[in-house]
Amino acid sequence: MSNVPIHLNISSDIPSLSNMRPQNSNKWQASRTSSEPPSSGIADLYDVVNAIGSMTINDVDDCEANLIMDLARARRDIVNAEKKLADCIVREQEVMTSLSRYKSVISKRKLDKADVGLGHMRVTFKKHGLSHQPAHGSLDSFASCHQLTIQLD
Repeated sequence: MSNVPIHLNISSDIPSLSNMRPQNSNKWQASRTSSEPPSSGIADLYDVVNAIGSMTINDVDDCEANLIMDLARARRDIVNAEKKLADCIVREQEVMTSLSRYKSVISKRKLDKADVGLGHMRVTFKKHGLSHQPAHGSLDSFASCHQLTIQLD
């Protein structure tokens, strides 16, 4: 909502209607006695009516304009919130991408180590006259012919 204050122009220097009316102008004023203080009873009601009459009340167009402005502000707040949410989603995707890259680098390092290990094993096999023959998940070792079968995970 808008923070536009409502102004009431009620001040102590506004003359009251009871002081501005001629005496005996209506039947209520005629019934007042001289012993009654001038600012009591019906005169107070006239003062209230006078104060209400001096209030600043925006007309219908101003009220409608204020409501339209409030609506525009609310829509702006919604757009700003959606933009912030979109920025957060983009940031989340950037972090997820960085995490995926990091995992990829780690996996590449593991693969490189495995390749180096396999290469080292091949060199060792050739150096010692061992041969590698694919088997079905078994580890075979023959001492007489130097055949060794190893399956790596």
